[in-house]
Amino acid sequence: MLWLYRGTGNAGAPFAVRTRIGGGWNTYTQITGVGDMTGDGHPDLLARDAAGRLWYYRGTGNPAAPYAPRVQNGTGWNTYTSLI
Repeated sequence: MLWLYRGTGNAGAPFAVRTRIGGGWNTYTQITGVGDMTGDGHPDLLARDAAGRLWYYRGTGNPAAPYAPRVQNGTGWNTYTSLI
């Protein structure tokens, strides 16, 4: 299960109530938040599976469905030990 913890900007309560992203994320060997890759103002995710495929999840800005369906961005990424 993957959960999103949105920041509030409040040091006394730094995170809003968590939002469930969904299940099945254990198929990935690495997941990383990469900031806004598209310039649309929403943070995005990259994930790598055991076969070395890299997957891109575009942030939507919608707390109920924070990421669009994944898009494959190539293969061979299991050469690297981590995604940054």
